[in-house]
Amino acid sequence: MRRLKKRYGDVFKYEREFIAYYVKKHYGDPFSVLVAVILSQNTTEKNAFEAWFSLERGLGRVTPENVLKAGVEKIEELIRKAGLQKQKARAIYEAAKKWFELEKAIRDGHPEPLLRIKGIGRKTVDVVMMSFGHRAFPVDTHIKRVVQRLEWASGNYKRISEKLKELFAGKEMEAHMLLILHGRRTCKAKKPDCAGCPLRDLCPYAGGLGTTTALTGPSGPGK
Repeated sequence: MRRLKKRYGDVFKYEREFIAYYVKKHYGDPFSVLVAVILSQNTTEKNAFEAWFSLERGLGRVTPENVLKAGVEKIEELIRKAGLQKQKARAIYEAAKKWFELEKAIRDGHPEPLLRIKGIGRKTVDVVMMSFGHRAFPVDTHIKRVVQRLEWASGNYKRISEKLKELFAGKEMEAHMLLILHGRRTCKAKKPDCAGCPLRDLCPYAGGLGTTTALTGPSGPGK
């Protein structure tokens, strides 16, 4: 992790690249963060931000009460830029209806009530839980690609998440954001910049030393 921090600097300065972090920092309440993460599903961060600000302008403030007052169709219209607006609007509306239960679940670190809402999956829940101090490691497509190329973790979502929680214990949020940034800027799906990668010598994909050094050497993932 030290190498990624040297390359990108303080990851928390990139707040406009991480909508969950931005909304948590500037709004602070769990409902806003949950809505922001729902908006970010299967779209770019830019689109998610545009949908968030549209929703905020349309509602005045993103609260369960204002969502219920507006109704699903109005929410769809306001978040259209994020794509999948029907699915996302329904998930946001259902979360607003059950917010008393969901807020307690977030506070207590219990994911099950959130997972029962159609349109809210494990990654969304993990982002929200991590944002409010619970141990979680959300895995998006960028993280999955980076860690599989490095051979730090493999398998399904749960296996990768658990392994990364172990490797980055106590630094989950910073590591999560750094790995996403690295996947966006350097370790891209197409034409990754292996020559310019600070982890090149650790990465089997780039012809480096591979798993053993990556996990146990002085520059391993937790360092």
